[in-house]
Amino acid sequence: MDKAKLIAGLKRGDYDSYKALFGLYYARFVHFAQKLTGDRQAAKDLVQEAFMKVWINRDKLNETLSIEDYLFILVKRAAINFIRDRKFAETLTQELGERIGGDASSDRPAETQDLIRSIHTCVEKMPPQRRKVFLMSRRESLSNKEIAQKLSLSEKTVERHITLALTDLRKKHLS
Repeated sequence: MDKAKLIAGLKRGDYDSYKALFGLYYARFVHFAQKLTGDRQAAKDLVQEAFMKVWINRDKLNETLSIEDYLFILVKRAAINFIRDRKFAETLTQELGERIGGDASSDRPAETQDLIRSIHTCVEKMPPQRRKVFLMSRRESLSNKEIAQKLSLSEKTVERHITLALTDLRKKHLS
């Protein structure tokens, strides 16, 4: 199918055009995202979200622009955000260790003690389910799948709670 016709079909809400687009690019972009993130499941999720954005914003598509370039930008941005969030979480986890639930050590510099207390306060103010998911992820080092099973939630819900928790912490500590 001609790519301009494919975009025109998408703009009309033609689901067959969407399926054709998905079939044409999904595997390629999962491979690309996996190379960036190093995580196959995350890559699949990121690409799925990119395709959802294309569908949701289909009326704004331009037949003269490359849909492949647009998908590339969406997936690349999502992968960069994923990597940034993961690095932030790793740094935070490394810095705090087991201290999220404990007292700050007196041999740590005052700034670090303040940071630990501030993060602890932020975590305590999270909605109960978000806090529980976040702490299971960070304290117990459980995977999203394990947390989902233990709490009878979907993996997407667990992922969303962790994303929101990290957003809360980032807003509080990086702004």
